[in-house]
Amino acid sequence: MARRYKKPKPRALPRTPAQAFDALERAEIAMKKLFFDEELTEDELDDLLHSDYLKPSIADSTPQSTNTTSLYEPAAFGIAVASPILFSSVEREILAYFGRHPELMYSLPPRKFEELVAAVFKQSGFDVELTPETRDGGIDIIAVRNDRLIGRELHFIECKRYLPHNTVGIGVVQRLLGVVEQHRATKGVVVTTSSFSRDAKEVAASTCHRLELNEYQRVSAWLAGFARTAA
Repeated sequence: MARRYKKPKPRALPRTPAQAFDALERAEIAMKKLFFDEELTEDELDDLLHSDYLKPSIADSTPQSTNTTSLYEPAAFGIAVASPILFSSVEREILAYFGRHPELMYSLPPRKFEELVAAVFKQSGFDVELTPETRDGGIDIIAVRNDRLIGRELHFIECKRYLPHNTVGIGVVQRLLGVVEQHRATKGVVVTTSSFSRDAKEVAASTCHRLELNEYQRVSAWLAGFARTAA
């Protein structure tokens, strides 16, 4: 039976330099265990999820030139490099770790799940931007890829970190389709840790070239692919 992890608790910011360094040291210990594929305790997972290793990079304040993305402030996904143990492949290592332990996605706060999905698309050849939490218009990630055969692809991604029993309904799918049509994007993508209602699937099936639904099993398969390549 898969081990169940508790959702990370909100944590106050360090008040002294000593507390900040202690927090960094605990996170580094968790990262080292991750690299050696050792099981993390709940406290170690909590330290890692609250560290700078899994936080978005500082947003670029340069305005976007296109009408499609000018509605959103850029906030590219990034991982801070603060220790020699971290190599350039740290992002793939984190994805591989979740590939070996997909049940940990339920322990992620919604924003962290968005960052995890953004990393998947980034490692798959997309340029990605995380939209601001308070002003995203329902879109969590903007993913762009330039294909040499068909040109530029623009994808709007909405993430739903739900528990298994909480299905994604038709409202989410219809709203995303409206945003895709409004901004003339290539496709809308919904990614969830649960599943979709029958009505939501029917809407997606009738617009299969404009909407893509990805539930827990498919997301787990994405992550498992990184685990296989890291083995």
